[in-house]
Amino acid sequence: MLDQAAGARPQVSQTSFLALSLTVLVAGVAPLGLSEKLVEVLVPSMSAISAAIGLSAEFNGKVEVARGKEIAAVTLQAAAEAESYLAQAERAKAIVPLCVGIATTFSAFALLAPAFVAELAPKVGASIITEIYLICPVFAVLSAAVAALATQESISLASAAIGLGARRFSSSQDVGRTWLSATEQIDKASLRARAKWSSFAVSVLPAPFLALLYPGSLEFRAIVAAAAAAAQAAYSLARVEYTLARGVDAVALKSRCAAISDTYANQGARAGAILPFTSALSGLCAATTVAVVEVLPFLPSPVLQCLTCVAFPGVGAIVAAAASISKARCEVDAAAATAAAAQIARVDEEDLAEMSPVQTVLGLIRSLLRPATQRARSVWRRLRWRVLPPSDKLRVARAELEYRVEMYDADADGRLSSEELRELLPLEAEHAFLSPTQRPRETDSAVFTLRCLHTPLS
Repeated sequence: MLDQAAGARPQVSQTSFLALSLTVLVAGVAPLGLSEKLVEVLVPSMSAISAAIGLSAEFNGKVEVARGKEIAAVTLQAAAEAESYLAQAERAKAIVPLCVGIATTFSAFALLAPAFVAELAPKVGASIITEIYLICPVFAVLSAAVAALATQESISLASAAIGLGARRFSSSQDVGRTWLSATEQIDKASLRARAKWSSFAVSVLPAPFLALLYPGSLEFRAIVAAAAAAAQAAYSLARVEYTLARGVDAVALKSRCAAISDTYANQGARAGAILPFTSALSGLCAATTVAVVEVLPFLPSPVLQCLTCVAFPGVGAIVAAAASISKARCEVDAAAATAAAAQIARVDEEDLAEMSPVQTVLGLIRSLLRPATQRARSVWRRLRWRVLPPSDKLRVARAELEYRVEMYDADADGRLSSEELRELLPLEAEHAFLSPTQRPRETDSAVFTLRCLHTPLS
């Protein structure tokens, strides 16, 4: 599409067009008023100028192709790094579901512990019974702590995957607002490491503290501690899944941008592949012109001499002008590759909201409920239509049809064209609240529509 738009009109600059026109004109009229020696020098020089313009187009086009390929390579590298961080986050998260299962299992065993202790009470001492009560909460709390630690590590890696490329592909102004010195970066890394171990320590405390607050026997407190630890582990799993969902979305966006950038870069390389050939043709025309001017003394007619002199410089000028189109395509594709790569730096609040898993889930729920809501609304309209008196039926049908006419009246002139009426008629029977057996044919529907619109309400 971009290549077609670039080739839809001539891409020769005014300077190049003037230079090519002058070369053809000078080469064509040189035999008429100049000496033979001067023609032998001037005509090849004009052909060489055309070749130089073609070589300049090749130079500029190849530079743009190289720029696009380099940008695409950097973009692919950033996408690959983001994929690596995301894979590490997935690996760190892998133990969290296991911890949730272990914590849930031991919380269930804590419920069975009193019955188990009742069976062992006559056979063992009180100290062993106390240890049995403490086994389930201890394992559940440890599972919750490990889940919190793994969640913090996974969130850190997923956040790195989400933010990768935000500074690398941002403009200088955007980077200036978020620039951090070396000491600030070290402090930030230290805070991340401290937060990791702080979360591990904090995750151990809530369950025993909550068990101490609850009044009751030791077995009841053990159940409370195990259940609280299971809830902590489940919360950690929800947190890490939320962040990973955002990470997968962000990495998919980066991969898509990298693929688009690489596509445009390859498209530019394809457009620039013809440039060496056009340069070779321009050089061939220049070399042939040198040989052609040597046969001018053997041509008796001045017109024939002019045509001979202008032939190869003209072909060279046409080839150089054609090369400018290929050069323009290379420039457009390189600009498109740059624009696609710049999308990796999207870190605005609106973009983060689009990647929110909560918004995505809400959108899926709305999509799930929309057909049922529309069906219930249609049923309600039909039921209301059946109980309305005839005068109200006409009023409701007329209001609905007026709304539909305004919606399909594209030019807002109060009249429907044949195309607009053809779009309105298939929906008219449904929105007039008629049952399927009472729906009119298309011709009758037009009459019904006009009657509803023009019948006076009494």
